[in-house]
Amino acid sequence: MGVVYHANYIVYFELGRTEFMRAHDVHYASMEKDGMRLAVVEVGVRYMRAARYDDELAIETRLTEASGVRVRFEYRVVRAAPTPGAPDELLAEGFTVLGCVNAEGRPTRIQQPYKDRIIELVGI
Repeated sequence: MGVVYHANYIVYFELGRTEFMRAHDVHYASMEKDGMRLAVVEVGVRYMRAARYDDELAIETRLTEASGVRVRFEYRVVRAAPTPGAPDELLAEGFTVLGCVNAEGRPTRIQQPYKDRIIELVGI
């Protein structure tokens, strides 16, 4: 059909979240070594337009909420403007809520030093 499959947007969200955390010095691999994992517990997507194969896309990611055990990220998937100065085109927006679990998959609190850093990043 020439369009990106709808479930791929969830993968784009994960890429955006991973890069957001890395860019803000919160490394998921380090969290795992310290016995914490962030498991997706909720996801939502609203589609506005279809991405086409070979489109240049950008994933805009924000951390909007954080508690002791959960975080919420919000995303915008945009197609790069075809000409300089033209606006990007919003294709989809959505969110994920992740809960912190230990290595056995049981809920646990986000521990230091990650907790303070994640709370600092809310709204960025």
